[in-house]
Amino acid sequence: MRPVTSPDTQPSHAALVPIAMPAPTRLAATVAWRLLEAVVLPLVLFYSLLVTVGMIWALIGAVAWAYLTVGVKLVRGGGPSMLLLATAGMATVQAGLTLAADSATVYFLQPTVATYLFAAALLVTVPLDRPLIQRLAHDFCPLPPEVVRSAALRRFFQRVSLLWAAVLFVNASLTLSLLLTAPITWSVPVANAASVPPVLIGLCMSVTWFRGSLRDGGFDLRWGTPTRTGAVEAALS
Repeated sequence: MRPVTSPDTQPSHAALVPIAMPAPTRLAATVAWRLLEAVVLPLVLFYSLLVTVGMIWALIGAVAWAYLTVGVKLVRGGGPSMLLLATAGMATVQAGLTLAADSATVYFLQPTVATYLFAAALLVTVPLDRPLIQRLAHDFCPLPPEVVRSAALRRFFQRVSLLWAAVLFVNASLTLSLLLTAPITWSVPVANAASVPPVLIGLCMSVTWFRGSLRDGGFDLRWGTPTRTGAVEAALS
């Protein structure tokens, strides 16, 4: 005769649904390269040209790098990431306005204004079916459709939209205050360094919320296993 089990002895959570994901090393390499090509290399190129041949050539170099990278992506048959397209568009606008105003201060103020606008865009898209931050996250960590469509993950993207809007607002305000009160030669590097702690805090909170949302949604990501769909693999190519 089988013993009767009370409700208190039953598992508190249903079994998590395993979701196959690429190897962490491959995902990390993809993220690192996309940040390198869209953020780090253009910045290094710009400052190298700025201190050696001047502002005009630095602007030309930044714009040329952006469009060259996008062109290479298109020729190879892979679409450029949203981050890379945003970099190309911003470089074009920055160069045009800076040349028109003939002022280096105008160039460095534009990213700050753009940061405020991006923070506002994150807030505006919170109630949408697919918030802006979800589109950007797909460039770095593409998830299967069944995971993204779950209620738990939808709530997660809404929360991180609010979080990163706050992080961006703090960083933009700090940069703006330094640009308006200190020489550009050191205010920009100091502002960049000071922006690191808020970003790291935001990353830690995002990862913690992401893991909790996966558990709430009943998912268990299995890293390094073959994916059931080509969507994730295509996004990493």
